[in-house]
Amino acid sequence: MIPRIVLVGHSPSILRQRWVSEQDFEIGRLPDAAICMNDNSVSRTHASVLLQENGWVIRDQGSSNGTFVNGTRVGRTGQKLRESDVITIGEVDLRVESLVDEAADRVKLSAVNSVRIQASASRSWDVALDGLFPSEEQWGRQGKEFLSLLRSGYRMCHATSMDQSLSEVREATIAFFKAQRGGILLAEPASGELAVRALAFARKTQGESRTMSKTLATRAFRHGKSLLYQDCSQDVELQAMQSVARSSMASIVCAVLRSPEKPLGVLHLDRGPTQQPFAESDLYLADSLAVALSLSIERLQMSRGHQDLFVHTITALAQAVEMRDESTGHHTHRVTTYSLMLGDALGVSESERRLLQVAAPLHDIGKIGIEDQILRKPESLSSEEFGKMKSHVTRGADIIQMIPGLADAMPIIRHHHERWDGTGYPDRLAGEKIPRLARIVAVADAFDAMTSDRPYRLGLSLDHAFAEVARQSGTHFDPKAAQAFLGIRKQIEALLQSEQSKRQLSATVERTLQRAEMLQIVEEVRSAAGPEKAPV
Repeated sequence: MIPRIVLVGHSPSILRQRWVSEQDFEIGRLPDAAICMNDNSVSRTHASVLLQENGWVIRDQGSSNGTFVNGTRVGRTGQKLRESDVITIGEVDLRVESLVDEAADRVKLSAVNSVRIQASASRSWDVALDGLFPSEEQWGRQGKEFLSLLRSGYRMCHATSMDQSLSEVREATIAFFKAQRGGILLAEPASGELAVRALAFARKTQGESRTMSKTLATRAFRHGKSLLYQDCSQDVELQAMQSVARSSMASIVCAVLRSPEKPLGVLHLDRGPTQQPFAESDLYLADSLAVALSLSIERLQMSRGHQDLFVHTITALAQAVEMRDESTGHHTHRVTTYSLMLGDALGVSESERRLLQVAAPLHDIGKIGIEDQILRKPESLSSEEFGKMKSHVTRGADIIQMIPGLADAMPIIRHHHERWDGTGYPDRLAGEKIPRLARIVAVADAFDAMTSDRPYRLGLSLDHAFAEVARQSGTHFDPKAAQAFLGIRKQIEALLQSEQSKRQLSATVERTLQRAEMLQIVEEVRSAAGPEKAPV
């Protein structure tokens, strides 16, 4: 059977309207959304409905007013849909009329009862783009390069990494403009000075300076004008610049990257003496490209700023929770540090590392709902008390699920106490079914728990703790994560030694200050008593 989902309008504004889909689709306020809702409570891209192995699933896409299924809020992790479920998008309700889950290759989205929905395809951008030029005869080399440039720009619009996206756009730009060298310089937030963020060459250069003309880029940036230097050999000033002379720059374009409010940086392109000089049309095209790229650059810069603020806020929240249990002593900070170190050793992606940076400080956020007499108990917990303590993972997941922007952290918080052999909690997941990042936090959390003192026991030595990680590899811990953790032992020991030295120095300074304060008090008492009488 062909997979199909049928949704029917449940609110007065869309009552009895029906939508039928046989592939993934979007719901939102944008006109190109498969189900477009002209309602202010609906976000531009509000939710996605996806066909996965376990059936049709709905995911929220970071909407302002949330996505709900039968009154329960849905996050980015998704919620499986069943027949008769009521989906709430903002203030608009839809009902799942029928479902067929079997996989099929057919891609179609249709409209029923006068609801007009455009046809769409679920192919990736690469696959769809390849279909535009089936043969070399139909598309020349320049046409392909232009499409490659468009594809790079599209990816940048959806990128989360500034450096990675800039590098791809830079290389596509070099190919399209047939430049020998190209680079992107961005203004530093603090100083406003240009700094090279991406630089590439069309060929290997020997005996040439691998640089750009920062002077010319700065000139364009300061004046806010894209500039064309068509023939550098005819300009005495340009020939006097070492960057131009040593790098064999015969023709240069400096296009200003800018938003409507401010300049952001410069796109720098140059050609060598044996190449055709840039034409005025190249300047205009590079300028247009710079404007288009600026939208993505500004979005990435704003996103990074918001992310930094977000991480600081999350860290403060985690520290506030930790303060309820004085015996844990910087546990959150150490677990976060260990998790990031282990993630780097395992080669996690940049996006996964950012998620670790957010989720690790919050792994125990559910303890905010645990009673003080359990959380701060100075001796071992009873079986009943430990059962209540274990609920912190589900409590934490419930808290995170309701906070916009944190839904992706939920699996880590819920599953960091699962065990590789399936005997952990809360869901007794085993092996690869445990989310990878949760397996990383599990090692970091357990190691810090083993090496930390508690009111009812002393922490293990580092030798003993590392031996336990090795012993429990394949039972408690993911074998790859455990092995990688053992591989960074020297880094961890150096970190702990540095922290111990800092604590000792702080204690020494504190004792010195206390002694100086006592001496000052003694001196003040002596002064108040007056000079001693000389003996008769």
